[in-house]
Amino acid sequence: MYMNKNFISTMGCIVLLVSHLVQAEVKIKVPDSINLLVVNSLKPEIKKGDLFGSDILVLPDGENQIVFKFQPSIEDGDTIRKVYSDIIVAKFNESNKELQFQLPTYRSLNQARDEIEFFDWALLDSHEVQIDMQKDALGVKGLQLGRNFIEDVMDYNMRGGVAAITVGTVAAQSLPVKRSVKSDSENIAQLKAWYLKANKQERKDFQVWLIDQK
Repeated sequence: MYMNKNFISTMGCIVLLVSHLVQAEVKIKVPDSINLLVVNSLKPEIKKGDLFGSDILVLPDGENQIVFKFQPSIEDGDTIRKVYSDIIVAKFNESNKELQFQLPTYRSLNQARDEIEFFDWALLDSHEVQIDMQKDALGVKGLQLGRNFIEDVMDYNMRGGVAAITVGTVAAQSLPVKRSVKSDSENIAQLKAWYLKANKQERKDFQVWLIDQK
């Protein structure tokens, strides 16, 4: 079957463009020792890896923020114990990259407990080069049962911490809604984030209240 050269060339360009668009995102391998708590002021959505692979976090190109705990498992005699870091906030600006955590390893439970408070970590690209990041601690130590990490991170961003993000910009990128030309304001982005994390009954109650305001 004869095909026009211009048609073939055009189809080739389309294939290359589609391939570029598919790859135009940031992927992070998330090991078992990382407890990912919040991503861009929202609950993280992680893609499960294969049987022996790490889970994958997929982010939009540009500025992103991750909030996590490092909780490695350490052999202690015949048992396995976990050691917990403080809550870490990190901000970075990357495009079309595959990243992985660089984390310390500990020989004993005592070493882990002594060193985890100031543990050194990084995100590496496919060439094993550290990417630029701003890092901070969320600020509350100890066991936090029932803690609302999304609220804490939103408050951190509003106060302008070292690794703070612009809530209106990044949260809007992460929300599964149709984008308009006009960017969401910071208040609108926060309202959307709160709505998405509400349960069905809370959403219904909010909708009833909203109708009453008209």
